[in-house]
Amino acid sequence: MMNKLYLDDKLLDADSLSMPLMSRGFAFGFGVFETMKFLEGRPCFFGEHMTRLQRAIAAAGLSVQIDVRELRERAAKLFEAEGVESGVFKIIISDVDKDTAVAMFVRNGTLPPDPEPIKAIQSEVSKASKAFTSRHKSLNYMESVLELEKAKAAGYDECVFSNENDHLTECAIANLFWIKQGVLQTPKLDCGLLDGIVRGKIIGMAHQMGLSVEEGEFGVQDLLEADEAFVTSSGNGPRSISSFTDLAGNKKSYVVELLPRLRSAFLELEQEEALKSE
Repeated sequence: MMNKLYLDDKLLDADSLSMPLMSRGFAFGFGVFETMKFLEGRPCFFGEHMTRLQRAIAAAGLSVQIDVRELRERAAKLFEAEGVESGVFKIIISDVDKDTAVAMFVRNGTLPPDPEPIKAIQSEVSKASKAFTSRHKSLNYMESVLELEKAKAAGYDECVFSNENDHLTECAIANLFWIKQGVLQTPKLDCGLLDGIVRGKIIGMAHQMGLSVEEGEFGVQDLLEADEAFVTSSGNGPRSISSFTDLAGNKKSYVVELLPRLRSAFLELEQEEALKSE
C-alpha cells in the first residue's frame, strides 16, 4: 500500500482522500482511468496512454483538460515522494461533487518477476460489443473483477469473454492472442474490447518480424484449435497461456514457441521508450 497520491495539483497523504456519496464518481462509478508501468522513475508508453485517456474523457463527456507534460511531471514527483523507481501507477479521472478530479497514485512499488504461464477459462458473461465499458477503461469494472474472482476460485488465473455474437473479445484484465497454423490472431476492436497499448505494440512487432497477423471475428473453437496462446497487459506485458477450458469442459493445452521472442523484443522496446525521453 502506497502512502501518497496526487489529487489535481496537490500531493496528499493517501488516507486523506474522500469522495461525496452523491457524486457521479461514487454513486455510479462515473470515471475513466489508465494503468501504467514505470521504470527508473519514468512512465512506459506515456504518450499512448494519455492519447487513450483523452479519447475516453471525450467519449464520457467529462469536463477536464489534460496537460500531458504537467501529468508527467506530477508522476515523477509522486515516484520520488514514494521512494520508488519502478512499478505500476494509475491515473483516475472522475466526477467529484460538481467538479472533475484527477487522481494519481502508485499501485505497486515493485515490478513482478517474469510472469508464470496462466490457465484460462471461458466466462459465461457476454460483453456488449458497442458498450462504453467494453471499449474504454472505465470505473465500471465490477463485472470483470467478479468474473476474474470466480475464475480464480475455480483454480484458474484468467477468464475469456465473448460478445453477444459469440465472438471472442478479451480477458478480464488483458488482451488475448493466439497462434493458429502459423498466423497470429486476435479479436478486432469492433468485437468490443480495449484498444490495449501493449496489444498494439505486439501487433506492430509481429509485422516487423514478418509474421502474419489477423485481427478478426473469432469463436471459442478458434482458441481450442490454436497451437499457442498468450495475453498482454501494461503491468505484465506478454504472458503465456498454458491451457484454456471452455464452458463445455473442453480443454486445450498450448506450446510455448513464439512468445519468448516476442516478450524479449517487447521488454527491450519498453525500456527504450521509457528511458529515451523525459
